[in-house]
Amino acid sequence: MIVCSRCSKDNQDHYKFCLGCGAELPRQSSEPRSPSAPGPGIDRTTSAPPAMAAASGALASAPQIDSEPAPFGAAQPEPVAMADPLPPELAPLSDETYPCSHCGAQVPENFRFCHVCGHDLEANGSAAGGAETPEERVSAPAVANAPEPEAETQRARLILIEPDGSEGESFALGAGPTLIGRATGGIFASDAYLSPEHAEFRFEGDQLVVKDMESLNGVYIRIDPEIPIELFDGSVFRVGQEILRFEAPIAPDPAPDGTQHAGSPHRGFVGRISLVIGRSATGNSYPIPPHGIHLGRERGDVLFPEDGYVSGLHCRIHSEVGHVFLTDVGSSNGTFVRVSNESFVPRGTFVLMGQQLFRAEY
Repeated sequence: MIVCSRCSKDNQDHYKFCLGCGAELPRQSSEPRSPSAPGPGIDRTTSAPPAMAAASGALASAPQIDSEPAPFGAAQPEPVAMADPLPPELAPLSDETYPCSHCGAQVPENFRFCHVCGHDLEANGSAAGGAETPEERVSAPAVANAPEPEAETQRARLILIEPDGSEGESFALGAGPTLIGRATGGIFASDAYLSPEHAEFRFEGDQLVVKDMESLNGVYIRIDPEIPIELFDGSVFRVGQEILRFEAPIAPDPAPDGTQHAGSPHRGFVGRISLVIGRSATGNSYPIPPHGIHLGRERGDVLFPEDGYVSGLHCRIHSEVGHVFLTDVGSSNGTFVRVSNESFVPRGTFVLMGQQLFRAEY
């Protein structure tokens, strides 16, 4: 039993928000994790963001985190007979449920606040606190902004991938544009690396599309192994914890009086990659010769020996017919390319936003 610190109401252990006042409840089953806290490595133990571990599916060497509460809708234990009637928050859940207008979770009709996202259901006339009877709901005229049943509007899901590779909570995507960010609440509210309005998902025909809403940290999509992806000047990609930017060679303009800038011999470099260490700051830079370079933790031309989320040989950058390409060579955790404006999201693709990894299913 969890006692709300704001109104002292008793709530069941798997509730995330208080049924009495809607306040977020403390999580007793696991310690809170900072988005930047060290995470488990794959090939070796090292500090790394938890989101990157998930792409491999399962990490045998990763420490097990405390299990999350059973999802809403799972089988509930049979109620124990008591001399006095049970209070509403301990009574068996009603068979009549209605979707929360904020997150779409099915909520029993006698709940005032959604146990998943904490939304005040009475504010929109949703099923809560006896605001209206089921008969009144059926006979009442439709409200212009009232949500349709989830089964009719949901076209896709973003499934959260936990640090151990297992599936966590999911977020429904409707047929129309769906905005995601810290302001969305729910599973996005606690990720400090998400902008308030981070990304928008929508459908174009049968294809899911994601648009970066000029977020601070961007949206990344995992590329398929052994399939080259072209890099353009300014393209940003992620390998393990490392964020890198590709820069094409550009000769400096001459001075106003026509004097040319001096520099080292060109040697045919096709560009360079630079570590991104801040919004406008870069770290080490590495030139890309005509024959290309490999990136990895143990083998290659550019090594990241302390990053446990980088495979021994992770990816390569190479030039073909005047274009530069990035290819993942079968790494465990994948290579992610930042969306420059918007991009298609194929079914089953992994999407990295903030410090959370999702798989798009539709």
